[in-house]
Amino acid sequence: MRCKDIERLIIASWDEDLSSEELKAIEQHMGLCSHCARFQEELGKIRTGIKAMPMPELSADLVENTRLRCYAEMKKQREAALEKNSSRTLSRPIPVYVWVTLFVLTLLTMVIIFPVIREIRLDQTLSFKAAAVLTLIIQNAVMLFFAPILVRKYHSKREHFNGMANANAS
Repeated sequence: MRCKDIERLIIASWDEDLSSEELKAIEQHMGLCSHCARFQEELGKIRTGIKAMPMPELSADLVENTRLRCYAEMKKQREAALEKNSSRTLSRPIPVYVWVTLFVLTLLTMVIIFPVIREIRLDQTLSFKAAAVLTLIIQNAVMLFFAPILVRKYHSKREHFNGMANANAS
């Protein structure tokens, strides 16, 4: 192993348990390399000196100032989260007429589908009537899926436009 690898292992040995192979590699290398032996000794002195140093005392003003700033930041983040959640809940619900229309479309689709559904088989060619019913099913499914999204988008754009108009009028 190279000296750089051994130095990394020496440093790691202070913080974590090394395998027996790694410890053996360190011992063998240190028997041959005085530089790495001196590195381990100096590192031990530094770590012992650091442990012996007294912990610095923080002033009461610094502790109180830090605590107040942390509380202020936490309060600001909490208020931002509440504002974000409240703006989501204030969005308008989908109007009843949209749900009624979608329900009527679904019923009409079912009424048209049931007589033709027996004709639709994977191993046969589709008649015009069966293809029209499948097209209607797909169209209504797409409308059922996208209608609520489009209504919400329409309302949000309208509210945004009204808000801009009110701001310009002021």
